[in-house]
Formats: sequence, C-alpha cells, structure tokens
Amino acid sequence: MDLTTDFQELVSQNLDYEFLRNKTLLITGATGMLGRYLTEYFIYLNAEKNLNLRILLIVRNLKKVELLFGNKLNKNIQCLVSELNTPLRTEENINYIIHAASLADPQYYKTNPVDVALPNILGTYYLLELARKKKIEHFLYFSSAEVYGKISNSQLITENTLGTIDPLDIRSCYSESKRMGETLCKSYYEQYQIPVTCLRIFHTYGPTLDYHHDQRVFSEFVKSVIENNQIVMKSTGEAKRAFCYVLDLVSACLTLLSHGLPGEAYNMANDECFVSIKELAQEIIKAFPDRNIRFYKKNRETNSAYIENKVTTYINISTQKLRALGWKPTISIQDGFRRTIDMIEDELAHR
Repeated sequence: MDLTTDFQELVSQNLDYEFLRNKTLLITGATGMLGRYLTEYFIYLNAEKNLNLRILLIVRNLKKVELLFGNKLNKNIQCLVSELNTPLRTEENINYIIHAASLADPQYYKTNPVDVALPNILGTYYLLELARKKKIEHFLYFSSAEVYGKISNSQLITENTLGTIDPLDIRSCYSESKRMGETLCKSYYEQYQIPVTCLRIFHTYGPTLDYHHDQRVFSEFVKSVIENNQIVMKSTGEAKRAFCYVLDLVSACLTLLSHGLPGEAYNMANDECFVSIKELAQEIIKAFPDRNIRFYKKNRETNSAYIENKVTTYINISTQKLRALGWKPTISIQDGFRRTIDMIEDELAHR
C-alpha cells in the first residue's frame, strides 16, 4: 500500500479542484507530516487531472526535499530555498498559499521555543506580505486547536469559544504564536482585503509522520506496532482527543480554498473518532489482531524534553461550520492507523 491508494479515494470523492487549473500554489512545510502529504497529493492530482498546476515549495533543506520526493520533482514543481523568518522574494505569480510549516511536536516546546514560535508569527507575516504583493486568490493558514487554551472539560468548542493561556508557560510558545498568526491573518483581511482562512487543526495523523523523531503519542504507538513492541502509555490514558486521518485534512483544505469565507476560522477534527489515549491504544491493537500486541503504563522519563498538554483533558468539538461547506471526515481510527502503519512499513522496506 502507498499514498496512491489514498489519493485515488480522494479523487473519487468528487471534490472541487478545477479552481486550481493553470494556477500556482505555494506550500510551506513540505517536509513536515501535513505539508508532505498535501504536496504528494497535489503532485498526484496535477498528473492525474492534467491541471497544469505549478507548485512552489518554500524549503530550508533542498536535499531533504529531493530525498522525500525524488523523481516526482519536475518542471511544474519549484523549490525556493529560504528561511520563513525572512522576507520572501519570487518572480512567480502566486494564486494560492497554504502555510503548513510549524514545529508541532511538543518535544520542541521546551528545547526550541523560539524556533517553534517564529514560523507562526514572523513566517506568517512575511507570507501575508507576499500574498498582498501578489494579490492572491486565497491564503490558508494552518492553525491549531491549541488556540482555545484552558476551557471547561464539558464545554462545546465552537470557533467562538474563548479559553485562557498562560503566556509564561513555556508550552505557550506554540499556542500563543498560533493565536498571533490568526490575528495577523484577520488583520491582513481587514486592512488589505487578503482572502485568508484559518484552519484550526485538532489531532491529525498519517503515514508521512517523522518516524524516527516524532514523539507525539500516536507516533509512539505506531512505532511500537511496526517494531513489534508492546504499546507503552506514558500517562493515565484518560485524556480524550478526536483523531483525524490526514486524508480528511486534504479534503478540508480543498473545501476551504474553494469555498471558505475570508477572515474566518474553521475547526477540523474527526469528532466521530473521539477517544481517550487508552481507547486509542486499544483500537490500534484491534486493527492488527495477528501481532499479539498489548499495552501497559510507564511514567515518562523525568529528563524528557516532551511537555504534556495539561490545558484540557476532555474536549467536545463542533465541526458544523466546516461541515456546512460540504466537508465530512470519512476514515475511522482502525482504518486510518492500519493505512498509516502499512504505508510506513512499505516505505521502510524499500529504503
């Protein structure tokens, strides 16, 4: 199994993609989990539907891009080597921007908080400046559920929900900078009429995760299955999350690029896959009954750089605003993690 299986399924959903024909799309974060999957999809879609779509990737490490995408890179895919925290210059005409670059792994919040914050603030600013100069058709900002901060466990989270964030908690380098990124987006819409939409992404996973370095709980579970180890929970496992497979993120992106209202934010989560961490482990085990995997609890090492999210334990999410545009998630937890693990195993076997 490879990504083509997912992409064929996406194409069969009859999503609107004609608006991309003969256009130029700029993507940041193409080597990250979400950005890579998106880039792979647009490369596939471009070839499959002959869209004549030009894709411009803002990258820091050209060799890493070449390693990940290999012979898929062609004349329709250009790489601009640049730091996001500096002004961006290109002669390309740009129609759409997806700002997916971000250090979302909590292991960096403690060790590299400045590096976490700047792409969400300065990076967003320089991209919005580029969008203003190029008079783009739509700007999609990848925000996060972390912007909601601390809220009541039973409270329904809509796009108008307001929570509190402690600016002196080092973990806030991510959540506060994502908030500031949204505020910049709204400001550029109000002052310069830049058509910008914010996608508030809840827990999303997929086969393009950084297998060797990602320390998020779902990544640790995936590695345990692939390496035939028991699944280790480094918490009580009671915290609940809505886990969304990355294929459903792509359909949300297409929906917002074509129909999203400028100046607005949209929650994106698979609220039908709302489970505790313990239940997530159980679902993954059920997806691979022949591997004889079990799970147990073990305290996280005290010297670990990982910072656990203590903001909210249980969350109740509304995705009605995005669903009203026609979006809906389609992939269950067992199916999503089965795909994730099968594809990673296939990629590892061919290295």
